[in-house]
Amino acid sequence: MDDGSAVEPTELLAQHGVPPTQLEPAPAPPALSEVITRILAAPPHPCSACGADSATARVVTFPGMGLRWVDLCWEHGMSVRRRSRVPTTLEGIAADLRAAAGEAGLPQAARLAFTRSGNDYRADHG
Repeated sequence: MDDGSAVEPTELLAQHGVPPTQLEPAPAPPALSEVITRILAAPPHPCSACGADSATARVVTFPGMGLRWVDLCWEHGMSVRRRSRVPTTLEGIAADLRAAAGEAGLPQAARLAFTRSGNDYRADHG
């Protein structure tokens, strides 16, 4: 968490020595209203990692233990933010675009690529 990179909630709790048996069982799947009610509870639930007032709640699957509520303070909640599934490289973006173009039946979809022209990138359609 100190390097600013996101961790999985299970990793965060393991780092803090919190076993899943200490967490309240959660419904599968929780209704949005249940999550909001939990976040807005007064007094707030304690952060599952550090005990401070929680600012967020989520349901996490723990192998062998099932679904558990994980309440997190702002700092810990930000450390386990959901990772983006958007590709971060041009080749990853091009691969996603080729797949989408292929599904749409566009001609030459498999040849879609980015090429460098000066300081700018452009889509190369073959």
